[in-house]
Amino acid sequence: MGRRRRGHRGPQRAEKVEQKRRTEFEASQRRLLRRRNVLGALSLVPLAAVFFNAPFGPLDMFGIPPLDGWLLVLAILFGSFLGLTIRMVLERRQFR
Repeated sequence: MGRRRRGHRGPQRAEKVEQKRRTEFEASQRRLLRRRNVLGALSLVPLAAVFFNAPFGPLDMFGIPPLDGWLLVLAILFGSFLGLTIRMVLERRQFR
């Protein structure tokens, strides 16, 4: 009467584990996407500074010319953006 068979709930548990894995993956992708979008928006600032030939730069105190300083910041932000994009693609492939 009170005995349960082992393995009776196996498929349900596997389903729950898969659902949990999927929700964690989707949450991770949303966080990465939000971070990537912020970096993409931030990269517009140095791009605009270079385009409008800003008379000051982020690294003026170190004696680096404004154009070079803005291009350095742009390269850093764009590299981070590209790295997050590659990470998202690789994680998506690994998930599948």
